[in-house]
Amino acid sequence: MLQKELGSHFDSSNGTKLAESLWVFRQIEGLSTEQWDSLSSKHDLAQWITLPLDGDAFPHLNRLQKTLERLAYQTEHDPLTGLANRRAFDRILDIEMERSKRAKTPLSLAIFDLDNFKKVNDTYGHPKGDEVLVEFAKKLQETTRRYDLAARFGGEEFALIMAGSGLVKAQRLLTRLLKEFKEIEFENPEDNGTFNVTCSVGLTCYKGSVNIEISELIELADGALYEAKLAGKDQVKVSRLPFVDNVPDDTLVHANEKQFLFGGK
Repeated sequence: MLQKELGSHFDSSNGTKLAESLWVFRQIEGLSTEQWDSLSSKHDLAQWITLPLDGDAFPHLNRLQKTLERLAYQTEHDPLTGLANRRAFDRILDIEMERSKRAKTPLSLAIFDLDNFKKVNDTYGHPKGDEVLVEFAKKLQETTRRYDLAARFGGEEFALIMAGSGLVKAQRLLTRLLKEFKEIEFENPEDNGTFNVTCSVGLTCYKGSVNIEISELIELADGALYEAKLAGKDQVKVSRLPFVDNVPDDTLVHANEKQFLFGGK
C-alpha cells in the first residue's frame, strides 16, 4: 500500500507558513529483513529507510547507522585504493598547517606521480594499471606512519602529509619508498614476463613561521615534482622552502645550504 501525505507547517503564534513536506510510505506484508536486504542489493534501494510496524526496530536502525557510516566513508575515500581523496586531503592539510603555525613544528608535503603510467595502461590494459595503483597505495601505507595521511589526487597522482616531519626525515622516508616500489615486479599478461614501475616525488616543508595558503604549499610540492620529472624521473626533488626566506642574509649562508640547515629533521 502506497501512502502520500503533503502537509504544511505553520507557526501557531502568527499562522505563518513554514515549510512543506512529502512523506511516502509503502507497506509490504510478509517481507523479512533478510529478504529486504536481498531486494535492496539487487535493485539498488539503499536510499530507502525501513522500519517495522510491529516488532523490534533495532536491526533496522542498526542497518541505517551502518549505511550512514558507509556513505560518510565514501565521501572522503578513493574507491579504488581506499586512500583519502582530495576532499579529505584538503581538510587535513588545512588542520595540520594551522597546527604547524601554532606550535612552530615542521610539516612536510609530498606529491607523487607514477612515471610513464599511460604506457602501462596502453601496453598492459587498464585492469593492470589499476593493479599498479592499488599496489602503490599499499606500499605508501606500509611505509608511512599511522598518523601520516596518504591520499590519491586522481589518476596516477598521490600525496602524503607528514605532520611533525622535517625535510631530512621526510626525504629519507620517500627515498626508501621509491626504492622499494620500483623493486616490485608486476606480471605481464601478454607474455608471462614482468615489468617494473618507478615514481617521481616533489617534496616541500613548512614550519608555520610564514603565512601561506594551502594552494601555495601544494604548488611548491607540485613544482618540485615537475623538476623531478625533468631531471629524469624516479627521484625526489625538494622545493624552495618558504620559511628559509626569513633567515637573515648576514648569516652568510647560501640558499641551498640554508635549505639543508633549516629544513629540520
